[in-house]
Order: sequence, then structure tokens, then C-alpha cells
Amino acid sequence: MSEEASIPQPDFGPSRLGTKDYWDKVYNREVDNYKDHGDIGEIWFGEDSAMKMVDWVEEHYEDIKETCPVLDLGCGNGHLLLDLAELGFKDLTGIDYSPAAIQLARAVATDKELDHVIKYEAVDFLAEKETLEWRTQQAAAATTSSTEQAEPKKFMVLLDKGTYDAISLHQKNKRDAAISAETTAEGVGEEDETKPKDDIVLAENDDNMEELADRYPKRVASMMHDDGCLLITSCNWTQAELIQRFANVFEYDSHIKYPTFTFGGVKGQTISSVIFKKKANVA
Repeated sequence: MSEEASIPQPDFGPSRLGTKDYWDKVYNREVDNYKDHGDIGEIWFGEDSAMKMVDWVEEHYEDIKETCPVLDLGCGNGHLLLDLAELGFKDLTGIDYSPAAIQLARAVATDKELDHVIKYEAVDFLAEKETLEWRTQQAAAATTSSTEQAEPKKFMVLLDKGTYDAISLHQKNKRDAAISAETTAEGVGEEDETKPKDDIVLAENDDNMEELADRYPKRVASMMHDDGCLLITSCNWTQAELIQRFANVFEYDSHIKYPTFTFGGVKGQTISSVIFKKKANVA
């Protein structure tokens, strides 16, 4: 069996939730709501799953919380880092490709007087050059030596609550790209207004049209300390599927338990939270 064939493919189609345009509009509305009502917006998957993630980080990194670099991938309104800041973590960074999300997260952190320990930046971490430049800037800002060449910053804990789900909903592969290109060139058919427009520019305009979800594991691993961890929470992928999809780069470490249900004789969870460690041979 080929390596590609062994990786489970999504059984769901593209969605507007996989587009940057959708999230920009969502967070622009939530910025206005926050200004008007002080509401920070929706907490995806609910407060229980968010607290389970925060509790896990506190339990495993309590002893180094003041120096432990934490990165929230697709931070949205920043609520995970707010909770960690209140627990005493001091090296917290949130990134999101939506500038409106960063605007909201910064406003909330400032109002809670936590902006001195949390940095929020508009970064598309699937774009390698953009992310590398940003990480280098982060490291340079932290060094006191004017002659020392700063290495790109790496993080001990990386958090993902729903970001990989959203990325997975933007399906973009070679076959789909070829069909789209042929249709555009030939002018076949009229535009279907009911379908979401593909408004994500692939990182660095890759010619191979690699699916964004397939790029995720290596991009995340490149930002992680060798002994760091990725804690990812998903409602689209099961624990087994996440382990298989990340197997080339990450090793399964553990998972967070949620209430289970049984359907058709099969026991399962509506949410999966999995902790991964980077494989030793991964840069």
C-alpha cells in the first residue's frame, strides 16, 4: 500500500468555513459586537473543550509556565491564551490569517490587561516564507545581542482548536484545480452563485496545488521544539484519523477524554483532542 493511499481522506466536501473571506466577515462582525456589547464572540466546541485544553497545558507545564513558549494556531478571539495568561503563563503567542481576528484578540487582551504577556499576529502559517520571517523577527526581538544571528523562534506547546478542521474544508488538489482551469478557459457554464468562491491564495502560489491540509503537519512541526507537543482538538476528524494523517511527522502521545456515545454498536466521541510529539527525524 502506498503512503498516500494509507492516509485517510475527508468524507466531507468543501465549505465556506474553509475560506479566508468567511472568517474575515465573521470576525469583522465580532469586532463590532465586542465594541458594542463587550462580547468576545463564540467559543468553538464550547467552553468545556477549551477548559480541557487549558487544564492539560497547566498540568503538564506548570513548572515552567513563566518561560514556556505557547503558540495558538488560528487563535480567533484568543480565549485559550487569555485563560493561560490568567494561570501565570507569560510567553504566549496567537496567530491567525484573519486580521480582523487579531484585531479582536488584541482588543480583548488589552481590556483584560493581559497584552503584556500575549502577542497576537496576523500570520498564515501555511505560507513557509511568511512564517519563517515572522518567527525570525520574534526571536530577534527577544535577544539582547546586536551581533547574534537570531534563529527562528520555536515553541514548546502548540494549540489548535478547530483550525485544522477549517483548513480541511478548503479542498484544493491537482484534479480539482485542473478541472477548474479548463472550465475557466473554455467559458463552460455560468457561475453557480450557491457555491462558495475559492478565495484562498495558496501559500507562495505553489504550482503543485498541494492541499492545504496536507501541508499542515510539516509546517507545524517546523515551529516546534524537538521535545514540544501539539495539542489539536477536532470535530471533523476522529482520533484514529488524526493519528494516521499526521503519522509521517508526529507520534501519538496521548489524548483528552470526553463523554462517549454509542451508535450502531460503535462507541465514539463528538470531539477528539489528541496530543502529538514530533518524530526525531523531522526538522
